[in-house]
Amino acid sequence: MSTKYNLKKILIIRLSSIGDVILTSHLPRLLKNNKREGESIEIYLITSSHIAPLFKNNPNYKEILEYNGINTEELRKVIKKMNFDVILDLQKNSISGKLVDEYDGDLRIVNKYRQQKLEMVYLKKFPKTVVHVGDRYLDTCRDLILEDGLGLDLYFDKRADSEIKIIGVAPEAFHKTKRWPKERFLKLIDLLINDGYEVRIFGKDESTLSEVNPKAINYCGKLTLIETAKYINECNLFISNDTGLMHIASACQIPIVLIFGSSVIELGFTPYRSQYELIEYDIWCRPCSHIGRGFCPLGHFKCMSEITVDEVYNRFLNFSDELKKDRII
Repeated sequence: MSTKYNLKKILIIRLSSIGDVILTSHLPRLLKNNKREGESIEIYLITSSHIAPLFKNNPNYKEILEYNGINTEELRKVIKKMNFDVILDLQKNSISGKLVDEYDGDLRIVNKYRQQKLEMVYLKKFPKTVVHVGDRYLDTCRDLILEDGLGLDLYFDKRADSEIKIIGVAPEAFHKTKRWPKERFLKLIDLLINDGYEVRIFGKDESTLSEVNPKAINYCGKLTLIETAKYINECNLFISNDTGLMHIASACQIPIVLIFGSSVIELGFTPYRSQYELIEYDIWCRPCSHIGRGFCPLGHFKCMSEITVDEVYNRFLNFSDELKKDRII
């Protein structure tokens, strides 16, 4: 346990992206785990306005402060006025630097392992130990938390049991090298529907799977982020590229079939403390980037094109059977 007991106010800064912000969501719970009886700790979060609604129901936060892209100076004044005992800068960029540049208290800044990432991309030198991003954030405040081994936190009503299992599908990703081809998602969805599953498709772009089986429920481009999270929370299993919606499913403790293209586990972005089945094609050129690219630099895109519909479907079936044996779904 920490020896630093008189903390009253703690600020967490993580502005973007969706997955990264969600990967900080266990921190307030673990910080509050480490307080003495009768003590109170107020924990604040600064994050982007479009992400903030995900955390409004989290009882471990005192307040969510929203960054809208132009209110840096306003938030600087708030930080100065609030007299935080500790600030955790988990963004570590020019914007978060400006937010805290007048703060002279206990400032903790995340280690982004930049050199390690570059070595993986350009030298194909991989670390012996994988450090998940969720644990990198914890490394900023190990002396202030009490671990409980549990996962991330998004506070939604418990999923209702359903005789027809609900499968969520997230076919999008910001970078092309993280996207399994959409025609394969379409075939996979046909197989799932033919097997009697209810399929829900999630994403920002309404045209992502516009030619999808009409029996699928296509939510792409039709929901707010908070609505998306609520409907994901109702799913029994999730099939996804490496994307922020996958981390929402992970925070909801939904088992995930995860498809990796240019991503690798050593980058630390697998589902955090939740069950998943990873599908990837082992090829020497991965990762070609630590965040993803808009094109395959070698032109073949084998990291995704070598992953077939049959492989994903069969791995899904086997994973689902294992979960049923363990009574998880």
